[in-house]
Formats: sequence, structure tokens, C-alpha cells
Amino acid sequence: TVKIKYILLSVISGILLAFSFPNFIEQDIFVHTFFIIWIAFIPLFLILYEEISYKETFVYGFITGAVFYLLSLYWLCNIKPMGIFAYVAWLTLSLYLSLFFGASMFLSFIFKKNCNIDFLLSIPISFTILEYLREWLFTGFPLQTPAQSQLYFYPFIKILKITGVAGANFLIYFVNILITDIIFKKKINFNLTKTNFIFFVFILSVIFISFIISNIKSKDNYKKIKIAILQPDINQDVSEWTGDFRENTLKTFKELVLRLKDEKPDIIVWPETGYPGVLNYEKWRAKEISEWLKGAWHIIGSDKIEILKDNERNYYNTAFIIDEKGNIKGEYSKYHLVPFGEYVPLQNVFSFVKKVVKRYGYVSFTPGEKIEPINYKNIKLGTLICYDSLFPEISREFVKKGASLLVHMSYETWYGRTPATSQIFQNTALRAVENDVSLVRCVASGISGFVDNNGKIYNKTKIFTRQTEIKNVDYKENNLISFYTKYGDWFVYLILFFLITLIIINKREKDVNINN
Repeated sequence: TVKIKYILLSVISGILLAFSFPNFIEQDIFVHTFFIIWIAFIPLFLILYEEISYKETFVYGFITGAVFYLLSLYWLCNIKPMGIFAYVAWLTLSLYLSLFFGASMFLSFIFKKNCNIDFLLSIPISFTILEYLREWLFTGFPLQTPAQSQLYFYPFIKILKITGVAGANFLIYFVNILITDIIFKKKINFNLTKTNFIFFVFILSVIFISFIISNIKSKDNYKKIKIAILQPDINQDVSEWTGDFRENTLKTFKELVLRLKDEKPDIIVWPETGYPGVLNYEKWRAKEISEWLKGAWHIIGSDKIEILKDNERNYYNTAFIIDEKGNIKGEYSKYHLVPFGEYVPLQNVFSFVKKVVKRYGYVSFTPGEKIEPINYKNIKLGTLICYDSLFPEISREFVKKGASLLVHMSYETWYGRTPATSQIFQNTALRAVENDVSLVRCVASGISGFVDNNGKIYNKTKIFTRQTEIKNVDYKENNLISFYTKYGDWFVYLILFFLITLIIINKREKDVNINN
């Protein structure tokens, strides 16, 4: 039947989208599949040209989203500490994210039928705006955005320096609907209303100019700093922090540091919570660590405890920077915590939630109060901890405040041999491109590596291996920032303004035609 045909088309789009992103442990297997997303939406968009209802547009969009997210986020099931709830989280999150696909299709159809906005505009605008909402609504989940799949399409991905991910997303949606339009009409047809055509040309001109500007060679002055990363490949489960475990963990880190003695790194980066303890209460350990390799500074991931009145405590996920003498010279606490992983949402709003959390002994972390770079001598560094790296506004704030390069510290071991860490690395690398700075990524069991300001990855480690990597990393001496760093998500606001303007103009034209 016709409905089965539409369901199949929706499923095909979902499968194509899933295969546009890493789906095996080695992301290089999928390095050449970035092109798939440029045609992945076509089966779904073809349905819009058929006789369907508003409700059906939502349903078919939802089906595509469900197939896509269920396939690409299956690694959530591998979080063993969550047990059966990992499967619940996978299913719930996938279906929730699918709502945005359904809503995008629904809105595009409404704008076409009720507001006379052609699909060539309504599709990319609706999908881009809803994608933006997905990145921050209800704490946000920015993973698996279309722009992420284009990391290896180096000439194209540079557009992020101007527009952020929104500009890249818009163009991907536009190409898909343009090809769909050609397939359906059997010819290239830009038979738009005068108003639609003007906005259509203007938006594409903005994107084209952004693309040209982003590919002009920068005149920034770069210097080098030698940075090493430690990948210990050990389980950092807090429940196992016995005396022997802690000593063995530190012994492992010491062995890795000593491998670097001939390299003489300026900074050695540890992974998130790499230090098995609370460094702000064990400062003597910082002195001990500084003795392992003379002259090197360390950026160390550790828990931090702040004791309040009535013996209440705040727990933080923190990065400390210690100098060559073992003095703590600065710190940054994770700003965007993982819901249900590091805190229970709404516990400070509803007292009964807080009581349940305390009753079962769940320790909620407290988010950091501010986004401030840490300093290595006269160089400012933006430290991203785990989930922080997925949110563009955090990296952008670091660079706006003078960070010359970004450092990402993460754990990720609990995902096992799944594409999770490849997907996270892929998304994190976009922060380097957006802000036109280098990025260093250090993960407990991999995948770690270095990213330049154009998104190219170097010295990438293997997953679940114990190793070190070292590289002379570029950092900006003149602190010139990218257009995106300075102006943020201007492109989203621009197309939202265009959408509202188009709705108003087309409604007036419709009213005039009715009156005549």
C-alpha cells in the first residue's frame, strides 16, 4: 500500500543518516561516508510531494528520526553501571530526539501549505531551527548534528568559523530538498514567488560568502607549545578507590610520565578524573607528581570537594593545573553536567526529589560557577571536561575570554568498544574549527589526539590501549577570534527573522488576493 511505501522511505532515510556517522569503533572506516548525508533525507522529503496530511508528515519524520537515533546511539546500552536502565535511556532519548524530526517535517509542511513558503526554504529553515533547539532544550543533546558528519570534508567544514554548525546544517538540508525537488519535477525549477526568491538568493549568498571567507588563509601569528597526553586505560570507578588501587593508578600515571622524559613536554594532560582522589585536599600529591618529570606542568582531572555549613558538601568534577613545583595555579570545574549521570534534574526545585536522592545515597555533582580559562605562564587554556565539549557556547566563551587553545579531558571508558567515543571526538573537533584554535583531547581509554584549527586530527590513539602522545601544538599569539566566536549563532537568528518576515509578507499577499 501507499502508507507502507512511505514508511519504507522514512526508514531508508533513517538508515542512510545512521551510516553518515561513525558506526564502528575505528572512525577511519567511515571517513569517506560523509557524502551520504547529502542524499540521506531525499527518501523522506519525497513524501512531502505526495497527498498526505499534516499528521502524516509528523509521523514519517518521527520514523526517520527513530531509526536514525536507535541505530546510531545504541552504545548507550553498553553503560553497564546503569543496568537495565541503560536500555530505557537509549529508547527514551532516541524517541525524544525523534520528535524534532517529526516537528521539522510538520512545520515545513505548514509553512508550505498555509504560508506559501516553498519547500526549498521551509525545509532547511525549519530543520535548522529545530536542530538548534535540540542542542539546548531540556539541557540539550548536540551529538549527531548533520555538520558533525562533515568533519572530514575539510574545505566545507571551515564554514563553521563563520556560521557555526547552523550554516553547515542549513546547506545540507537545502541540497537534499533541492535534489528531491529536481527528482519530483524532473527538471531544475526555481519557480518561486518573488518574495521567496529574494530571500532564497540572499540566504544562499550569505552562505557562499561565508564559505569563501572561511577558506581564505588566516594571517594569525602562531607559536608552538609541546603538549603530551596520558591515556592510562584503567577503570576509574570511584567504588574501587581502595588504598592499593589508588597507589597502582598513580604508579601507572608515573610510568606514562617517565616515558616522556626525553621529549621534555611543556604540559602533560591527564584524562577526566584521572587522579584517584580529591586533589584540593591532597595538595602534597601535586608536589609528588611534579617531581616525576622536572620542568613539566600538569593539567589533572580530579574530584573536588567543598565543605559548606552543617557539614554539607559540594562535589565538583574539576581540572587543576599545577606548575613545575607542584603548586596549583588554577582550576576549572565542569560547567555542563550529564543529567542522571552526574546530577538528578529538578532536585533543587522539588524537595521530594532531593529526599529520594539522599535516601539512596546518590552523590550529585555541582556545576562550575563560571567559564574561565586557566593559565600556563602567559598562555590561556580553555579546559573542557567530558560533556562540555558538545556545547559550542562553552568553547566559544573560553576563546572570547582569551583562550589560545582548547583542552578536552574525558573518561568514556564505560561505552566499551562502540562508536560512542568516535562520535564524541568527531563532534568535539568541531569546537576547534568554530573558534579557529587547536584542540587537545585526552581520554582515559581513548580515543585521544590533537586537532588543528581546521579540524584535522593528528596522533590519534587506539582505543583501550595504554599510551602517550606528544605534539607541538599551534596556539595563537595575537588572540584574533573567528567571526563565529565573536557573534555566535547569528545565522540561526537571521533565518528565524527571514521566516517570520516571509510569513507576514505572504499572509498579506494572500489577504490582498482574497480581497481582490
